[in-house]
Amino acid sequence: MLSGRLSRFATFVTFVTVAALLAGCGTGGSNYTPAGGAAAPTQPPGAAAAQPTTSAAAAGGQKIHLVYFNARGAEASERALVNRYMQDHPNIEIEYLSTTSLNGPSDTDAIANLIFNIQAKKTIDIAKIEVSRTPLDLMAANAIQELNAVGGDAVKNQLKGLLNSNYVDINNGTWAIPYEFDPFGYVYNADMYKEAGLNPDNPPKSWDDLRQVNTTLKSKNPNVWPICMPINNLAKTMPWVWTSGGDFWDKDILPTKADFTNPVVTNVYKFEEEWSQKQWRNTDELNDTTTLQLMISRKCVGLIFSTDEVLQLGANDPKTDWRVAGIPSQDGKGQTTTYGGGSALAIPTTAAHPKEAMDFIMWLTSDDGQRLKYGVTQGLNLADQDLYVQANPDSIAVSDQLKNDAKWKQSIVAFPSRPPGVSPAFSKIYQLLADMQERVVRSNPDVDSELANVQQQSQALLDQAIANFPQLYPKS
Repeated sequence: MLSGRLSRFATFVTFVTVAALLAGCGTGGSNYTPAGGAAAPTQPPGAAAAQPTTSAAAAGGQKIHLVYFNARGAEASERALVNRYMQDHPNIEIEYLSTTSLNGPSDTDAIANLIFNIQAKKTIDIAKIEVSRTPLDLMAANAIQELNAVGGDAVKNQLKGLLNSNYVDINNGTWAIPYEFDPFGYVYNADMYKEAGLNPDNPPKSWDDLRQVNTTLKSKNPNVWPICMPINNLAKTMPWVWTSGGDFWDKDILPTKADFTNPVVTNVYKFEEEWSQKQWRNTDELNDTTTLQLMISRKCVGLIFSTDEVLQLGANDPKTDWRVAGIPSQDGKGQTTTYGGGSALAIPTTAAHPKEAMDFIMWLTSDDGQRLKYGVTQGLNLADQDLYVQANPDSIAVSDQLKNDAKWKQSIVAFPSRPPGVSPAFSKIYQLLADMQERVVRSNPDVDSELANVQQQSQALLDQAIANFPQLYPKS
C-alpha cells in the first residue's frame, strides 16, 4: 500500500502470567477442536461458553510458545492484544515480531520478507498480512496453511461475521481470516471548501463536479493541491473504475481475462493524467506520515485514501472540519464502490503450534476480541491515536456498533466493497499497474499504449497461474 524498503524483523518479547482464562474462542457452535482437546460441544443459547482446553505441553507445565509476525502496523494495539491474551491464557507465551517498526515497508516488501523467512524455516505461528494480495501469493509459495484443515467448521462460522471474507475463502479453501477493514473514500477539508466559496455539504459526485471543485480551489489557493492520491498504487484507482461501471477483469475472484483497454479503465487513467497536467494533484508520493502532514498543513484539500484517515486528522487537528464522501463516478450516477483493503491473519507452513495459533486468531477476529481492539470494551488502555491507526473493524457487529459513534461514523462508511481480482497472479499484476500509473502521473505517456502493454503482460501472468494451480480453477 505504501512505498518503502524491505525491513528486517524487530523483535519484542513479552511474557505475562495471570491465572485467568477467557471463554472459548470463536462464535457459534461447530466441530472446531481447541488445541489438544476434544471437539467442543455445541452450546445451547444462553449457556456459558466452555473453557479452552490446553495442549499436552501446557498440561505438563510447559508453556506453548507462539511467534506472531506483524507485517501491517497498529503496533500499540497488537502488543496490547498479545499481552491481554497471555494474561488470560497463562499457558501461552507469545513472541512478537514486526516489520513495521521501521518506516513504511510496502506490502510487496512485506510479502517478500515473510516468504523469505518461511522458506528459511523461520518459525512463525501467526502472520498479520495484507488481505487482498498476500494470501494467494503466500499460498502459491507454499508458505501458508489452508485453515479449514486446522480449524474445521469454526473457520466458516467465523467468516460469516466478517467483512472481506470472499477475499480469502476461495473454492472451499480458506487461506486467512480477515482482521481489519480498510475502505477508501474522498477525505476533504470542509473549511477550505467554505473559504473558496464551495458548499462542503455538496462534495463532487461526477468528474465534471470534481473538475470544477479543483479549478476553484486552485484559483483561490495556487500553492495547494486540490486532490491528493498515492501515485504508485492500484488500490486507490480501482474504485474510480468500479464506481463508473467498469472493471479490469472478467470476474472479481480468480479472473481468467485481463481487460484494461476498455473505455472506462482508459478514461480513468486519462482523467488522472489530466490532474497532473493541470497541477491539481500531488507530485510527492504519499505515506501515512506525509499524508497527515500535507492535509493538516493545508497543502492537500481533498484526498483519496483510507476513510480512517478522518479519525487521525480529527485527533491531530480537531479544530478543522474533516469529512468523507464517496469517490465520484464519471457521470455522477454511479454507485460508490470501494476497494476493501485491510489485514488478515494466516498460519504459515512453519508454524510450530497451528492449533494454538488458530485459538489466538479466532479470539482476535471474534466480536469480543474486536470490541477490545477498537475500544468498545475497555481493557487495553489505548490512546485514541492508537485506536485510529488500525483501519476499521472487520467484525460486522462491531462495525455496526461504531457507525453510530460520533467519532467513528464518518470512517465506518456504507460503501459496498468488492474483490479486486484476487488470484495467485494478482500481486504481480497489481505492481505492473501501479508502476504504469506512476508513469502516467509523472511522464504524460500515451495511456492507450501503456494499458495495452500492461494488459498483455498481465494476461500472461493469469495464464501461468491457471496452468500452475488447476485446483483453484476447476473446469466447468
